[in-house]
Amino acid sequence: MTTQKAIPASATRTGAGGANTAQVVAAANAFLATLSDEQKDTVLYDFDDATKKTGWSNFPTPVVERNGLKLGDLTDEQEAAALKVMEAALSKKGYEELVEIRKADDYLASLSDTGDTGATPTAAPSNTPTGTPTGTPTGGPGGPGGGGGGGGANFGSEWYYISFFGTPSKTGEFTVQYGGHHAAYNITYAGSSVTMSPTLTAVEPMEFNWEDLYYAPLEDKRTSTIGAIQSLTADELTAAEIDGSFDDLYLGPGNDGPFPEQPEGVLVSSLTKKQQAKVTAMLKAWVDDLDEKAAARMLAKYVSEYDETYIGWSGGTTLDNDQTYVRLDGPSAWIEFSNQPGASTDEIHQHTIFRDETADYGWE
Repeated sequence: MTTQKAIPASATRTGAGGANTAQVVAAANAFLATLSDEQKDTVLYDFDDATKKTGWSNFPTPVVERNGLKLGDLTDEQEAAALKVMEAALSKKGYEELVEIRKADDYLASLSDTGDTGATPTAAPSNTPTGTPTGTPTGGPGGPGGGGGGGGANFGSEWYYISFFGTPSKTGEFTVQYGGHHAAYNITYAGSSVTMSPTLTAVEPMEFNWEDLYYAPLEDKRTSTIGAIQSLTADELTAAEIDGSFDDLYLGPGNDGPFPEQPEGVLVSSLTKKQQAKVTAMLKAWVDDLDEKAAARMLAKYVSEYDETYIGWSGGTTLDNDQTYVRLDGPSAWIEFSNQPGASTDEIHQHTIFRDETADYGWE
């Protein structure tokens, strides 16, 4: 049995109105109608169930088990209906990225089948908080973040899961959670408001051919992030360097905060209009994963906060450096882009996370 919250008064302060909640609810109900009572019990949680915050990761299963129903255990009709929920929640671009991340996992599964992998996946999550700067504690809880693979890892598009926290409703508060290896979407609705915080997107490798087609998931995120940080002058780059080094995301899976009290980097409002446009392009690469109307409102809010938003880097500023780390930190928007050494291949790949500091997992 699930419980449902009323719309919080603070939801109107997010600047994220315009949600296509009715379409998402319709898709969710259509999916739920295909399920047995036992499957419904598995996929539906109370809104405040603590597993919402622990049942997502960049790791594959079984290193970190997911919530809800596994897509590979569903009938073709049920899986198609489950994916229709995500198609409704995301923009065309956002949904295509979700599909491409699954394709990348099919590609990794094919390498596992042939033994053609360039690196041995980590056997288990580290006990060190995700993305801890060398020699500097995060101050937050540790958890199952870390690298891209795991001992006995299950790769492939069937190993993705969907769940609902709260009953899908056009008026109440509920979260759609979808995830698996290198993907975690936590999209929360409250009437006309929506937040996609936190959302993790990652991929290995950056580019690959699968079934005679070429894929480059996260290409817009890579290009815009590197474009934004490389637009800084030499003096600005010096000022923008973040203390410490990062082997992964600072506020990734298993580490929901606290956010840093003092932002690091250079103030976006101090940059030229051309440079600010590069930062906006970076923001759009994440925000535009959401439905178009809500994304436009969200972007306008984040751009209006440039006088309190900072962009910084550590380790490097190029795609060919496996230590490159870039962060955008504002009163609301939080984006991390972290290059990673290969976990299942010998190629660099990326982990990224988007959060809204005012609406992480919903609204207080």
